[in-house]
Amino acid sequence: MRNKKKLTSMLMLAFVFIFVLAACGAGKDNGGNGNQDGANGNTGNKKTTVTMGFWGTAQDLKIYQAAADSISEKYPNIELKIKQYPSSDQFWNALPGEIAAKVAPDFIKISNEGSYEYINKGLFAALDDLIQPAGVDMNKFSKASTDIWKVDGKLYGVPNSSSPAMFFINEEMWKKAGLGAYPTTWEEVQAAAKKLTTKDVYGITINLDPYHITNYAKSFGGGWNNGKTINSPENVQALQTIFDMYKDGVAVTPKSVGFGWDGEVFANGKSAMTTGGHWYKSFLKDAAPDLKYAAIPVPKGTVAGSAMIADAYVVLQDAKNKEAALQAAYYMTNEKTQTEFMKLGNNSAVTSLSSKYFTENPEFKGVEPALAYSTDFGYPAESKKFKDELVNQLEANILGGAKKSAQEILDNIQSQFK
Repeated sequence: MRNKKKLTSMLMLAFVFIFVLAACGAGKDNGGNGNQDGANGNTGNKKTTVTMGFWGTAQDLKIYQAAADSISEKYPNIELKIKQYPSSDQFWNALPGEIAAKVAPDFIKISNEGSYEYINKGLFAALDDLIQPAGVDMNKFSKASTDIWKVDGKLYGVPNSSSPAMFFINEEMWKKAGLGAYPTTWEEVQAAAKKLTTKDVYGITINLDPYHITNYAKSFGGGWNNGKTINSPENVQALQTIFDMYKDGVAVTPKSVGFGWDGEVFANGKSAMTTGGHWYKSFLKDAAPDLKYAAIPVPKGTVAGSAMIADAYVVLQDAKNKEAALQAAYYMTNEKTQTEFMKLGNNSAVTSLSSKYFTENPEFKGVEPALAYSTDFGYPAESKKFKDELVNQLEANILGGAKKSAQEILDNIQSQFK
């Protein structure tokens, strides 16, 4: 489940503190590999302890712990410990302080959404010089999944999964409204949303969250381009489409109906359509096991476009043993572990396994074409500032009664990211 959380202002202050510490210790890195004792099994029986941090479900923890218990089969001198954080909010709030205190995990699993900010701030280690000494094969991953984790030609993540954004439709509501083929364009979505809207149900959930807004932007040929094209005509057109659906009374944001995120609105039958992602499968299995849904590509505005959600294992710059951390991270992409995650709806970044994804997840078969054109989020380097500003201005308009145009909003945000 992908419950969008905001980083607190304390996180940014902590980053500053981290860089001061990093500057003081810059001469102690030993070429970037740290203490290599035991990383390659060449120091007898001495064990190197590596810690992985993540947030996720109990099912995730079970899979990760099984992998940790079996890592000695591949790397006999690595002991892997798993640290689970209760939520993404607690993860990001705790991590900066842990880094400053030198008690952070050696590597973490995160999404590509917003990762550019942390790479830009130097919190993650570039992996290029570690790959050969660690003896890992990065060629087993799809080019698209590795490209997403490259910045300025350097690789910062071991790809775990790579899935396009999706559009979900409540099948029962769709049939009850007498509708035929599923929509392929936003114009068709708008027309269907009017027929699906009733006294108790909205036609569509539009979560005023950067993830969802980005998918609208990409479907009109737009995007943020790391802050260079925030107020592009394509993005303005996408935002206007969102405003129009709210103006027509067919759209709802989770806050308006007392929910924390879009999946809850959909699961509780308060909307018939919504943008979402592969995490809906495991969430709906528990939250609404009887709900029948269709998953299709994000509808076109003017082009076929959507975001690619890619998780990866990222080695922290302050990892005690970067080479061993990379080996442990790489081990998490073994066939057994990847297959277990694929059962939960994740499309493996391992090329040989990705081909089996839609056999394992037939409910997502309709989204397969989006693998070819979905791309990274492209947030500005100051991702938190951008996301907060976008949400604040959209909520001011839609929930707070402000009357700014789509152009005015994006012009204002663009002026802050020149």
